[in-house]
Amino acid sequence: MRFGCCVTSVEEMHAVAEAGYDYAELPIAALLPERPESDFAPVRGRLQSSPVKAEAWRLHLPEDLKITGPEVDWPRLARFAYTSLRRASAVGGAVIAFCSGPSRCVPEGFSREEAAHQVAEFLRICGTAARTQGIVVAIEPLARCHTNLVNSLPEAVESARRVGLPEVGVLPNVAAMLDDGHSLLDIVDAAQWLAHVHVPAGLLASSGSADATAELTSALRLADYDWRVTITDAPVADPAEARSFVEKTRELFERTDALT
Repeated sequence: MRFGCCVTSVEEMHAVAEAGYDYAELPIAALLPERPESDFAPVRGRLQSSPVKAEAWRLHLPEDLKITGPEVDWPRLARFAYTSLRRASAVGGAVIAFCSGPSRCVPEGFSREEAAHQVAEFLRICGTAARTQGIVVAIEPLARCHTNLVNSLPEAVESARRVGLPEVGVLPNVAAMLDDGHSLLDIVDAAQWLAHVHVPAGLLASSGSADATAELTSALRLADYDWRVTITDAPVADPAEARSFVEKTRELFERTDALT
């Protein structure tokens, strides 16, 4: 298992390495996907020389770039997707987490079925770009407070089936699953589609969440998942605290795996 953490800027990459994480997860916005190559070049240089790679990326579309509804700008969406995935690949990216809750939210009065088709079409664009760049796109279910489309892991699997490309899988968002009362064992049913995992730091840090952590690690083991796990909201600012958290996280996964 490889462990990474979410950060918001390229400047935090050294802190990620110092903490002992295997990789970092950054927002796609850091790649400046709607700006020219000359603007991206310095960013590329910093990422390529970083002591850890940004192997995972979070795909949040700009607020004015919608995937669903009566006015979707498909040429701009395609440009955004292709540029994002190409630049992510150039700096060591391997997986793209498809988040973008507001962009995929079904507008009031709009057909949910049509919105689902629109999301699938966007993901086909992403999947086609991913194929040429050696990247996988992972559909992330989000809590209902963030979007009204694809709120559970089974719904994410259905979306991936609708897309029908091997480069498009799913991403269990453990925080959203627990918040909305979904079983972590849904991960087992989604085994063949798993491409990435998001786990909240609070779950791993709390002694009161031992049962949930054990259920999570058991589900990942049963699903035969041994790839990347990104810890969201993980400590990175304080080097000593961050290193201690990473060490305890590794021990926790090893210990709970041994017990299941």
